[in-house]
Amino acid sequence: MASDAVTEVIPHDAYLVVKILKRTLDDASTRILLDDVQVAAAERIGVPIVLDLSDVKFAPSVALGSLVQLTNSFKFEERRIILVGVSHKIMGPIKVTRLDKVLEIRNGLDDID
Repeated sequence: MASDAVTEVIPHDAYLVVKILKRTLDDASTRILLDDVQVAAAERIGVPIVLDLSDVKFAPSVALGSLVQLTNSFKFEERRIILVGVSHKIMGPIKVTRLDKVLEIRNGLDDID
C-alpha cells in the first residue's frame, strides 16, 4: 500500500468494503475517495458498498456533502452505501446537520441488515 493511498478495498463476499486510510478527508482526498469508490463499484456491480471510516478523525462539511452525493448517486442504481466506524468527532456534525437521516450509518459489518 502506497503511503499516499486514500482507500483500500477489503475483500468481502457480501459487500464492497472500501476502507478510508486518511485521518483527514481534505478536498484532494475526498476527490480521490469518490473516484476510487466509483472504480471499485464498477468491478462489483450490485453489491452494497460499505465505507469504513474507522481511521478518519476529521471530515469537513465538503467531505460530508460528497458522501451524501455519492449515496444519492448509487440510490439510482438501487445500491446502498453504508458508513461504518464513524467516530464521535464525525458523528457530531453529521447529527447536527441531520445527515444521519440521509446517510446509512452502522457500527460495523455485523450490524448491517
